[in-house]
Amino acid sequence: MPRSEPAEWVDHIVASRLQTIGDVAVARMGTVAVIAGDGDATPVIDALVDSALANGFVVTTASLAEHGLQDLHAVVGALAASMRAPRVDGGRRNGTLAALDAFVSVHGRNAEALFEEAAEEEDVGGELLSLARQYISSAAGTGPARKLQTWLGGRDVARETDHLRPLSTRTAKRALADLTRLVRALGHRGTRIVLRDAEALVDLSPARRDVAYTVLREIVDNADGGHGVVACETLLFGTGDLDRRVHSLFDHPALATRIVADVSPGPPIPHQTWIAMWPDDPSAPLPSVPTPSETGERHASKLAALVRITQGLPPLGALAELTVGMEEVDARIAQLFETASHDGSVFAVLLGEYGTGKTHHLLHLEARALAERRPVLRLAVERLDEDLGNPQRHLRRLIENATFPGRRPMGFLDRLDEWLAKPAPRKRLRRALDAVFEARDETARPAARAIAGASEDDVDDDAVREIFGAVDLFDKPGSASYRKDAYARLHLWLDILERLEDCAGPVLILDEAENLYRVGVSRAERRTALRSLAHYCGGALPRATVVLAVTPDTLEALREEAGALLDEIEEQATLLPSEDVAMLRRRLLKARPIRVTKLGSSDLEKLAAQARSLAREVRGKHVDRGAGAFLERAVEDSSTPRDLLRRVMLREERIAWFDGAGDR
Repeated sequence: MPRSEPAEWVDHIVASRLQTIGDVAVARMGTVAVIAGDGDATPVIDALVDSALANGFVVTTASLAEHGLQDLHAVVGALAASMRAPRVDGGRRNGTLAALDAFVSVHGRNAEALFEEAAEEEDVGGELLSLARQYISSAAGTGPARKLQTWLGGRDVARETDHLRPLSTRTAKRALADLTRLVRALGHRGTRIVLRDAEALVDLSPARRDVAYTVLREIVDNADGGHGVVACETLLFGTGDLDRRVHSLFDHPALATRIVADVSPGPPIPHQTWIAMWPDDPSAPLPSVPTPSETGERHASKLAALVRITQGLPPLGALAELTVGMEEVDARIAQLFETASHDGSVFAVLLGEYGTGKTHHLLHLEARALAERRPVLRLAVERLDEDLGNPQRHLRRLIENATFPGRRPMGFLDRLDEWLAKPAPRKRLRRALDAVFEARDETARPAARAIAGASEDDVDDDAVREIFGAVDLFDKPGSASYRKDAYARLHLWLDILERLEDCAGPVLILDEAENLYRVGVSRAERRTALRSLAHYCGGALPRATVVLAVTPDTLEALREEAGALLDEIEEQATLLPSEDVAMLRRRLLKARPIRVTKLGSSDLEKLAAQARSLAREVRGKHVDRGAGAFLERAVEDSSTPRDLLRRVMLREERIAWFDGAGDR
């Protein structure tokens, strides 16, 4: 082969990322990758922008030197302002308004109705939906355009429009997700986000860098209960400082297991998370550039699992193909559910290091819960939502991330829409609310507010959505009265689900608790967080199974602090009776952790073989004469099941990409 040229390397990057965005469009998911190297990144970026636009993707760009990830709301605003859609003719060249203009230009008088239909299908929500809807339905567009630009700039528009929360650090991740969904609703295949100057993250102060890295980890995980980004690829471009400097991405444990674990020589493959901007050895010959292929919709769920495993992430849904060695865990789950059904509530700790399979166990727990008609709620201790100790702020997120156990799993708010859609379920809802009110317990007050002003056999949509949606609580202070209101609304949800849907006791999963001990979190903030944990884990939720997923060092720290911090909480005059600090202390100190199942060699071999089979089902069969030796070596060399699965998927992707393209 002749000597390779930089342009050939760029062609390899473009082709591999074209397969990537095609896959994420089918699987409706998000991916993140770093493209690092010294020199001018412009040729690579330009080629990727042109490729995305030519294939129906919107491109948005921002500089992390100008807007750091620790201020994600500013990044989201910059991305929205730079949005560049395929084939925008006339009018504004870039930006969200230009994309909306193009939609109106194409659809004319039907634009408003078509947008409503598409927005519902793509599950666009929040302030972005409200502002886009106003703009499309406006004849002149001057007022709505100003409101949208004001909101994207992070400024308050509450005086002009009701119920609009400002774009802030607390709302930015949801807004980013809605931006990618808006792109789909406007008729485009998906979004490619380009973040330049990523090396600026390394030079941040320790506290700001820790925040930025945690935000990046949350964007990579994209595990927001079904409302993360969709059909979206995020590319971070930076210099070699991203991997060779002190405090680089390599030095952050959570990112190291996600982004930088698959650094490898040779031209890039689809879904690789760390890509060299230029070849290490320019004199080395390169193979021919593969041609991306289409993946059928029938493989969408397995493709999504393949992509996440390749990125070093657990699948977002439980797959029988990747379930190994769960017999002991199944027995513990059955015991927990039985105890919760009889004794009021139970508390369990799921213990495991990064990458050992905590999330896989939680997915298995969730699948078991839904099969037994138990609603599943998730609350992660995330950096963008510093609100664990303030239920009035995190209740909305808890509801958005909850899953109703129907014939097909759906969100709580989606189920609420179904209750309100037809007369019969509306009447059933009203009767249930009346029964809750007559019971005169802690849920009576929100139930009364939900039915106030409605006729005897009906409900008022606005009142019900306000009470059950909890948007009105978001900006309230953390006083006892608002915390009590938030807890009561959650209890109302669970009561109504039991009355209308015959649901069993809920399962509440509390994840990412290690963020309580990240840089910059004060003792006072942890004390406030424990106050809410005292409600959720202390027995206040009826017939609930509460699972706290933690790393061993986090559990040790919680236990060490449980005495002094919880004593301080007990002395607070504003502590609610339902925030049972004494019970939380006992449960933290006495809990017998469910340890993540340590798989033996035979189970690991079975897991690796099943992962390989899943990959070949998605990509097609291809010749791999060294599979046996590779699997044996991978089982020996992998430190965790996640590491093993990733090795298998990366090998399968590389073989399918370079050697198996003709068989697909």
